[in-house]
This record gives sequence, C-alpha cells and structure tokens, in this order.
Amino acid sequence: MEELIKILKEGKVAIIPTDTTYGIVGDATNDEAVKKIFQVKKRDLNKAMPILVSDKEMLKRYVTNISELEQKIIEKYTPGKLSILFSKNDQVSKYVSPNPYVAIRIPDNGFLKELLTKLDRPIVATSANISGIDVISSLDELEPELKNEIDYIYDGGKLTTIPSTLIKIENEKITILREGEIASKIKKEFANYIAN
Repeated sequence: MEELIKILKEGKVAIIPTDTTYGIVGDATNDEAVKKIFQVKKRDLNKAMPILVSDKEMLKRYVTNISELEQKIIEKYTPGKLSILFSKNDQVSKYVSPNPYVAIRIPDNGFLKELLTKLDRPIVATSANISGIDVISSLDELEPELKNEIDYIYDGGKLTTIPSTLIKIENEKITILREGEIASKIKKEFANYIAN
C-alpha cells in the first residue's frame, strides 16, 4: 500500500484490482498522470474517464454542486457500484473529461477505501485494457504492450467483472446511462424521477 501511494503521489500510474475490474489508476488531480493513462490505453482525449473518491466528504471537494436528489441517491446507494455524473470543479485535472462533467464512484471495497483515504485525493480508474479491447478479469489477460508502460502492478487474483451503474441527474430527472448491477433498484425506488 505504501509503495502504491508513493508511486501515485509521484504522478505515476498503476494497475490494481478495483470493485468492478482491473483498472489503470492515477492521481485525478495530476495532469501528467491523467495524460499518461490516455496514452497507455491509446484512448481518445475526447473521451472522459471516471474517478473514485473515498467518501461523501471527498466527493464534495471535487464537484460544483450536489442536488437534493443526488444527495438522496448517494445516501441510499453509496458506497457501492454506482457512478454518478457530476459537474466537476477545477480541482480535477482538465484531462479527465473534455466536458464539464465527470463520473464519480465511492467504492465499497476495503483496499480501495484505504488507498483513497491515505492518498487523500481522487484517482482516475479506467479499465486496464487498450481502448477497444475487452476488459480483463485477471492479470494473465493483460496485453504485454500495456504492461510495459505501467509503473506498478498489483495482482489481486481473478475478479468477477461487473460494471458499475452510471446515472446522470438533471432537472430532478434520473437518466440511466449504463445499466450495471443496481439500475433495477434505482428504477424501482425512484420510479417517479426516471427520465423517459
């Protein structure tokens, strides 16, 4: 953990197990770290990347506003496999997203919570693959060219890869952008707020 934190604080990038899949991670406030992730993934700079935060308090430090409805959903479904599209502030690297929004998740995972708490800043966490290639559930599937570009790799064994549910809340309406694991619960609980 200490070595991983040191590497991330230096603006380097790592591959680690997350609560959804293996991810390439870097300091979301560091322009050079974020640019490196785009470079090693061969990802178009016009595509946004999600970030992880340790808790609601850290979330508040990197967004411009949290609506009442967003607050209710955060209370009900986080920490967990829910990513919400928020309006980001200038504490987040401008390279994380080409538009004013960023997907943020509070993971329910001991390893990630400890990492984020000790690092005390958000991390970009995008799937550990070259863009356009399938996500991986074990490091045996990692492309050699990607492995050579990464500063640190942590093997967490074989993972069950389930993507997070991704939602956007605008004008008191919830749009489900990616179904994921808990979309059905949100649709049921917040039926009156689901955008058609």
